[in-house]
Amino acid sequence: MDAVALEDEIIRLLALGYEGAYWDFKSDYTDVKEDKLIDVICMANNICDRDAYLIHGAEDNGEIVGIENTKYHRATTADYIKFLRDKPFAGDFLPDVEVKTLQIEGHELDVVVIHRSNKTPFYLTEDYCPSHNIKKTIRAGAIYTRTEDVNTPREKTANIEITEYLWKKRFGYDLKPFDRYSLLLDDYKGWSEANWDSIRYRYCMMHPEFKICAGESKEGYETLRFFYDNPTMCYTELHLDYYGTTLYETELWYMDCGSCILPKPQHKAIGITDYRYFYFIKSDMDGKLLNLFSEGRNVCHDRSGLDVPVFVFEDMDELISYESYFKSVDKSKIIKEVSGNAIIQHKIHMEEKELNGKPVSGVLELAVCHEVYTCWKKRKNIERQPS
Repeated sequence: MDAVALEDEIIRLLALGYEGAYWDFKSDYTDVKEDKLIDVICMANNICDRDAYLIHGAEDNGEIVGIENTKYHRATTADYIKFLRDKPFAGDFLPDVEVKTLQIEGHELDVVVIHRSNKTPFYLTEDYCPSHNIKKTIRAGAIYTRTEDVNTPREKTANIEITEYLWKKRFGYDLKPFDRYSLLLDDYKGWSEANWDSIRYRYCMMHPEFKICAGESKEGYETLRFFYDNPTMCYTELHLDYYGTTLYETELWYMDCGSCILPKPQHKAIGITDYRYFYFIKSDMDGKLLNLFSEGRNVCHDRSGLDVPVFVFEDMDELISYESYFKSVDKSKIIKEVSGNAIIQHKIHMEEKELNGKPVSGVLELAVCHEVYTCWKKRKNIERQPS
């Protein structure tokens, strides 16, 4: 959800004048760690199957008081990541939390967004009580959620219906076949072996009705192929079938004379320029397929293990962030550095030779996009590091 949509959503919830199953008003922060943690767990286990919000700077009736004058430390996304990281969550599955600050009616609101997840139920494997107040204890094994506007009492656990729903959500038993495909692809170890040459299919070993099938390969051409040791490329149709019914179609690319295989990435131009790049978004079906073909690494390498210019974004917001960064940087210096690289010069020469010396727009532009992407990733990683 972008910033404008989030602000509209928070304004709508404030106007209701009451708290609900996926939103909670907080007039201020708290320094009680147990209270902070249980709020996140309950929201992460919400039964509305959606993002949830802890809205700091509002009274229980939705009246805005602002958080700008808090006497407590104002938490950032990095603070929450650090706070959750060392907690004894079962399976090491942590809630995905992000802090957004909004300006509404002349006041600041800190909105802690707990993103929807299929890793429910979130629960602890050890009791958590740093304050040594037994009434504050978050109990090991207890499933905490939120019913209407009330969190599960700490001495109890969610009822059987809610607990069952949260476990079904984790294993995808509440999903339609297409959506369940997306979930099953996350578990790349749960699929049969294939070499995509003689064995051109893979099936989910626990649910063999889900089967991925490839057709006969054909010679292909994409600028990306020049970034492999051998530019020979083939492609084939790739079908995601469920009981023989195709639910999704794409292509499988055999790069580097077949030594590197990847699902077809998406292709996009930045504005109306000649700068085009290949990418995956992790949450899309193509991104899920990359997870399978890369065995969970979510990267694209050549046979030597070096990166090739296929970018991986967590979501569309990251893609927009990258393109914004790309437009803001001085590309003349980057073009000079990239075009002076002997390896890139060799790739450009191969491309020109194949096209009989005609002017082309491909290898150099893609290499520039990749260099900017590398800089953008480094900058983003620094910003995400806890202070």
